Amino acid sequence: MNRKVGWGRLGLIVLALFSFSVTIKAQSQKEGAPLSEKAQKGKEIFNDDCFLCHDVDSPRVKPLGPTLDGLFKRDKLVTGKPVTAENVKEIIKTGPTPGMLAFRYTLTDDEINDVVEFLKTK
Repeated sequence: MNRKVGWGRLGLIVLALFSFSVTIKAQSQKEGAPLSEKAQKGKEIFNDDCFLCHDVDSPRVKPLGPTLDGLFKRDKLVTGKPVTAENVKEIIKTGPTPGMLAFRYTLTDDEINDVVEFLKTK
């Protein structure tokens, strides 16, 4: 009997966490100006691969990594380099900090370019 109660509670916790995750993801996909085809592809990649650690416009209190909202309006990146498309691509490819994954083996150059195009719209 205790085992059934434990599994039931675990199921409720998993369901609650999943619901919370879906709610946050939906909130981050607010409608705005129409995106170009490349930026739309970049948004989909961002939501699949980047959203868990970074956000662009959700009301989360504190993401794991820095928010990327307004990235291309900033002067410098976390590396200290100026914010340019090439420097952002390099960060995505290499993961410059111990906590960030390097995506050079999991995303193609075109996919990284699409993510950068999406980030330019935020």
